[in-house]
Amino acid sequence: MIVLGMIHYESASDILSEIDETARDVYHETKLVQMSKVHLVVVACEGKSKSALDEAHNMIKSAVLLSIDPKIKVTIFTNEGNEDHVRSLFLSWPLSAQERIQLNVRTVHYPLPPEEVSEFRDWWGPCASFRLFLPEVLSDVDSVVYVDSDVLFLAPPQDLWSHFEKFTEHQVGGLAPRVGWDFKVPGSNPNFILRAGAGMTQVNSGVFLMNLTRMREPVFNTAESISLNSFKWDKDLLLPLYYRNKKDMYGDQNLINTAFHYNPELIYFLPCRWNYHHKFCFDAQSERSCPEADEMGAAIAHGNAKTFYNNYSPVFKAINDGFTKYNWQNDLTEHLFREIEKRIRDPSIENHEHCGGHSETFLKTLRIFVEKYKTLDRVI
Repeated sequence: MIVLGMIHYESASDILSEIDETARDVYHETKLVQMSKVHLVVVACEGKSKSALDEAHNMIKSAVLLSIDPKIKVTIFTNEGNEDHVRSLFLSWPLSAQERIQLNVRTVHYPLPPEEVSEFRDWWGPCASFRLFLPEVLSDVDSVVYVDSDVLFLAPPQDLWSHFEKFTEHQVGGLAPRVGWDFKVPGSNPNFILRAGAGMTQVNSGVFLMNLTRMREPVFNTAESISLNSFKWDKDLLLPLYYRNKKDMYGDQNLINTAFHYNPELIYFLPCRWNYHHKFCFDAQSERSCPEADEMGAAIAHGNAKTFYNNYSPVFKAINDGFTKYNWQNDLTEHLFREIEKRIRDPSIENHEHCGGHSETFLKTLRIFVEKYKTLDRVI
């Protein structure tokens, strides 16, 4: 990364021009940092439900549409024998859109003994736990943003990537709190993480900034009753924690929370607007909410609990439908933003008991983006 630490201006008008430009770009969280190429990773295996691949396709579509770089790198892990089908999903895109992604499709191979693979492979969802092993699988990669298949970008992925710059020298991963409040559980509960000044919390692992280089270092500790050694983020750390707490493990998200329970100094708490899901607007409890999303706008919509498909919290379905039906028309304002806005402002959604009345939370960052980048053929 190259930080531009000194800029020379020819005149006062140049300074004013720069200030004006910065003001127009206020929604960007980093201005003078030339960032590395964004690298997104998603795991999408087909099981009983065929939705994972469609979700991943739509997620990548949103990332490309909101990208402010000419190209982003995307790695998709999927079932063995499914690679050609995954690639074919992107061949339907216009060539100009295909040129905006560097796509790498890989097969899921767990770096575990066979008896452990069967234990982990279908835990929670097909291959969902594979993200736990990315530091080992992507052994030559420095950093990635792992995202669940059921997320949609409402702001540039480059702004999410910029949060790597905010890590301390020790932090290895960035995740957002699962909900706003302090869970008020004992500090010894291994399913929760102590957040300085905010009590005990849990994180949602649907968006996970991973400094893989640091995760491959032996910087992780556990309870003295488990081991006195320090570990890399690999099976030697994860398997003992899993088997010790298996009765409370409903998915690999629990294991991620447990690993950081013992190492709270290693986690960067990502602002909740970068992993905004229905629990933040489920009801009117202020403790539940995500204030920065209400103020600045949600940057990622996460359709967990199948909210992209059901009517439990229909604003999420409206957003997903808008991205799904967008067909690469050039005018982003009319064919993307206006279509999503029309769906979200439908009275049946605006007045719904779950996340109704939050239309601006979902529209704000997207509106700012399309006001600046009005067309798909924009010069980046």
